[in-house]
Amino acid sequence: MKNLKNIILGCVAVAGLYSCEKDLDLQPTDTFSDANAFITIDDAQQGVNGAFGRYGAYANDMYVSALISDEAKLGANNSGQGALTYRYQFSSDGTTGGDVIGGWGGYYALIDQCNRVLPKIATVTARPDEEPRRNILRAHVLGLRALGHFGLLQSYSKVYDYNDPLGVPLMLQSNATGQPARNSVGEVMDQIIADLAEAKGLLPDVTPANFSDTVLNKVNIAAYQARIALYRKDYDQAIAFATEVINSNVKPLASGPAFASIWTDQSANEILFKIRYETSTGIGSLWTTTGGDVYIAPSDKLRASYSGSDIRGTVYIGQDGNGNYYVNKFFESARGGRVVHMKAARIAEMYLIRAEANARKTSPDIAAAAADLNLLRSNRIAGYVDQTFVDVNVLINEIMEERFKELAFEGFRYFDLKRNGLPVQRLLSDANPEWAELPANSFRFVLPIPRDEINANPNVVQNNGYN
Repeated sequence: MKNLKNIILGCVAVAGLYSCEKDLDLQPTDTFSDANAFITIDDAQQGVNGAFGRYGAYANDMYVSALISDEAKLGANNSGQGALTYRYQFSSDGTTGGDVIGGWGGYYALIDQCNRVLPKIATVTARPDEEPRRNILRAHVLGLRALGHFGLLQSYSKVYDYNDPLGVPLMLQSNATGQPARNSVGEVMDQIIADLAEAKGLLPDVTPANFSDTVLNKVNIAAYQARIALYRKDYDQAIAFATEVINSNVKPLASGPAFASIWTDQSANEILFKIRYETSTGIGSLWTTTGGDVYIAPSDKLRASYSGSDIRGTVYIGQDGNGNYYVNKFFESARGGRVVHMKAARIAEMYLIRAEANARKTSPDIAAAAADLNLLRSNRIAGYVDQTFVDVNVLINEIMEERFKELAFEGFRYFDLKRNGLPVQRLLSDANPEWAELPANSFRFVLPIPRDEINANPNVVQNNGYN
């Protein structure tokens, strides 16, 4: 809000031109508050648009996941960017932990935006023909609020345990001065599930003709429901939701040039949900500057995982004139170098979710899991011949390896290792022996809550290992 201090500063700035005395005597007409911010349904729409923009916080997950896991290494031109995170030397303060604490503020900013807009949707004015938009807007903020809470839960809580008391603070109302304690993991998850279910129920049906990947809808909400079900090891639900998305046929798998065009924004193939960046380098410059300096590079381990006939090897990874490898996945579009959209959910993930869930459920369906794995591979690897599996453990390992290759730099690897109790194991060509491995039981698989939050809120308990 523009308050008295803002006005006084404005008076000082223009004192040589005219007096501000009158402005100080009157209630300012440009004061911005909830009372005058949300009057029409278009105002509410602007608030919702702002919430979608704040889901850019997911980019922090992409970055941190790459730095802590085995899919990245420090680039040839790195001069400290992400280095402390990569070397597992981060803490809860802004100096050493800027990367890992960023998601906390980013996601709570998203949640607060949703909570500010949500109660206004029912009260803003609308023409009769605009009334259906109320449910859609409500659905969007409920869905985004759920995604914010889920992002926090993944990063700042331990491996999913419904009864774990140390989830994250659940925020259902905007309260800038509140000092909430951490809710249990189960309480947070119940709210995530409820918000997504309500959002989905408020939205119209989706067809391939009317599907949009820039807003939440029934299909991409189902995609997030599948992702979250896998996270909480509800494999039957993961299968059901992933199948719902796949059977919608809004975004079939692509191959060859149609697949490559996803990453230069020439097409929207496979994309279930994205955040548009028309001029921002917010995603691309995480890895490589607009001048071509490589800060964060693909790991040798990731590069070696792709066979010569796997299109992902060249689509995901580039090499510059100096022989340096760089992340090609978010490198350029027709709008400019490093100006690319943030792809937050794709259909390929649904096939991998369904494959893993079928392999891990109480009575594994090896044939179904293998079918999804083989289908994805056949769209990525020229001349691929379907593989047959007998041992379910071998199949699970292959699925996890495929997630490593398919979803690189999209914000999954660190969380995949965490949820399965697996260590980070880097090649020595990627890392000094001191930070080549992160044991599965390391406290660093749970990120620190920002120290500023701990200092300001005595009700929040810090995660083990941090101060």
